[in-house]
Amino acid sequence: MTATRDIVQEETSRAGEHRHRALSLLDRLHRDKAISFDQYAAGIHLRSAIMLEAPPSEGVSSYGGNIGHADGATKADRLAQRLTGFHITYDGRVTWVGHMHNASVNRQRLENAIFAAVGVLDYEGRRRLNESHAALLVQIVANTENMPTLAGITRHLTSFYGSNSKRQPAYALGVISTWLGRLALHFGLSK
Repeated sequence: MTATRDIVQEETSRAGEHRHRALSLLDRLHRDKAISFDQYAAGIHLRSAIMLEAPPSEGVSSYGGNIGHADGATKADRLAQRLTGFHITYDGRVTWVGHMHNASVNRQRLENAIFAAVGVLDYEGRRRLNESHAALLVQIVANTENMPTLAGITRHLTSFYGSNSKRQPAYALGVISTWLGRLALHFGLSK
């Protein structure tokens, strides 16, 4: 279900300077004019929300030239404390400093956006999310390596089309357009 990496050369604001950028499936569909600008902008908003919730890089330990900076071996301890809320001291005492997974504003916005694209309210009024569709949507918007193909998305979503069907990309594009259209409505980018 993966395609090769798609890299394009873009001009910068300086004359004659170019940069290389890896495209996601969302970028490729927009470049090929397969989706509208509203749908593309909604996908960009979703990508930004995903990146805001992605954990920051902890980096790697130095090779000894970074004298006076924090010990690289304790970075894992700080990450574990941030994820679990537990702090373990060097003498073995365990303290709970508080659970750090409070629903932040950014996380709530991300959850609401994904729900708007691939979720429904059931008959009791509970929010129900199609998790496999949500995972595909995140891959479509954010992955630049091992990005899904349209035919692979169709094979993941349905077994109706055979492996040699020429309609696989069209089916996937219709589903993606629906998801992105719902996102555009959610973000107020379309009427």
